[in-house]
Amino acid sequence: MREKVAKQVGMADSAMISKLFFRLLPIQILLGSIWGINSIVDGLIGSNAIGKTAMAVIGLFFPVTKILDTISVVMLGGSQILCGQYLGREKVNKATKIFSLDMIVIVLVTALVSVVCVVVPTPLAKILGADSESIVGLKQYIIGYAPGIMASLLSAHLSAFLQIEKREKRTYIGIAVMGISNVLLDLFLVVKLQMGLFGLGLATSISLWLFVIVLGAYYFSGKSLIKFTFKELEIRDLWDIIKVGFPGAVLIFVMAIRGVFLNAILLNTAGFGPLPTSGSDAISALSALNTFGSLLYAATAGVANATRLLISVYIGEEDRAGIYYVMRTALIKGVALVAAVSVVVIVFASLFTSCFYRDPDTNLYKTTCLFFRIYPFSMPLSAISVIFVNYFQSSSRMKIVNILSVMDGGVGVIVSSLVLAPFLGSVGVWIAHVLHSVFNLITIFIYTAIVDKKVPVTIEDYLSLPKDYGVKEENKLDISIGNISEVTNISEKVIDFCEEHKVEYKRSYYSGLCIEEMCNNIFYHGFKKGRHSVDVRVIYKPEELLIRIKDDGVAFNPEEFYQLLNPEDVTKNIGIRMIERTKKSMNYQYMLGLNVLTVRY
Repeated sequence: MREKVAKQVGMADSAMISKLFFRLLPIQILLGSIWGINSIVDGLIGSNAIGKTAMAVIGLFFPVTKILDTISVVMLGGSQILCGQYLGREKVNKATKIFSLDMIVIVLVTALVSVVCVVVPTPLAKILGADSESIVGLKQYIIGYAPGIMASLLSAHLSAFLQIEKREKRTYIGIAVMGISNVLLDLFLVVKLQMGLFGLGLATSISLWLFVIVLGAYYFSGKSLIKFTFKELEIRDLWDIIKVGFPGAVLIFVMAIRGVFLNAILLNTAGFGPLPTSGSDAISALSALNTFGSLLYAATAGVANATRLLISVYIGEEDRAGIYYVMRTALIKGVALVAAVSVVVIVFASLFTSCFYRDPDTNLYKTTCLFFRIYPFSMPLSAISVIFVNYFQSSSRMKIVNILSVMDGGVGVIVSSLVLAPFLGSVGVWIAHVLHSVFNLITIFIYTAIVDKKVPVTIEDYLSLPKDYGVKEENKLDISIGNISEVTNISEKVIDFCEEHKVEYKRSYYSGLCIEEMCNNIFYHGFKKGRHSVDVRVIYKPEELLIRIKDDGVAFNPEEFYQLLNPEDVTKNIGIRMIERTKKSMNYQYMLGLNVLTVRY
């Protein structure tokens, strides 16, 4: 049964949103996996050129990177959601302030951490748990890595905001530059010049700054929609960023606690069950999967982040149908992609295991391989959960977000492990990773049932949007145009809609004619080869008539173009001239690869 909202068209056109979603998705997946690939490269080169001390040092420095990740997740999650909402409300200046505040906080915090690393590396190394064998190497690595701390966070934030500007190519180039330079610098500084762990850290720092230079150059070009500024920044906006992004910190904190509990459970119960092994072997198996964690989670994180970016914009626009179509695309097509990745992991479980442990006859190999085969069953379920977490977070439902973050971070895994491990040993812990995702989905079901006071069945039910959310159906007209032949009757539809709302004929006539002219221009000049569409929304308000036109063609700012027109040749560009002459106001934005023109009459 089709949900009621699925009948709506126009601004929420399913094909356009699906196209947007899968344009954003690859870069999100790549960003999620590149850090894992770099870690693996550093580990391989470091362990072979320096020795086992390299892996120990990288492991000891891990808490610092997790602290930085926590700060980054909070600031990026909050600022990206708020920017999307403000852009959806046409408040570009407000989005600019959020972006600027995010950049300033990241620079100040990372500068402080970098100074601490350079000035007091020895006390820091001791705090991190270095012993007499590793303290010298850890000090060297800290000093080498310190200059890149700021770049590591800036690169993550800049790459996220560049997607709003539709500058994925620049991000792809930056990732390639970072990845290649990191490998070459590792080989040059560590292998050739024998600079040891200092060289390993320095190689990472330099490659990260090269990434930032590639990304940041766009914001110095003056072409960006969102620009950096020091003007009129408000400290209360920082509180809003932290409040919205805080669940990310909760998740990371709980995951850290989960690691401690799971290690203790495995040490005490790994000898039981169908595949008994030593506690240390079970922990090694868990560590092997965690090493691949960022790669295995990349597809899930990519789907979740693409959802968050699009949902925040449509929530800002209060576009009920747009929200629905984003969620439907993520939950059907996005989760299907994650499921496909899960199948690949299951099929190649032995290959992944062989990257760490070669002897298939050992219990260590068997338990690791089994984990690689069980864990993927949790991935599609986890994807559904994080999609809803990002939706709830974007719609400011922070209580359920915090509950799900705590559960997703570890409560479900820990509780399930405590119940199963005494009987099944390490296998019980592996199964617990699947069960905790089931618990999350049950929690979402219960929450939705309580909010809606009915059993949720459809995707629309799970959105839990108020009945009066957004513009009332009778006060809006949505039209999706797939080809130029459909443009012909659009002005008539707009005029009829205006007449139903008692809008004076002159304003109705100009509105319909302007929309028809603009849509014709888009199809003739804005679209290249391939499937495209134009979505038109007309909203009636007692004080004004609002028209919003979206298309996925080449960037075109009608306000700038109007300034270049010959004022004496009134036979050309009639639509733009008419809008300029009759409008109350006009606003143009190019975001997420869409031209968005909003005209008020």
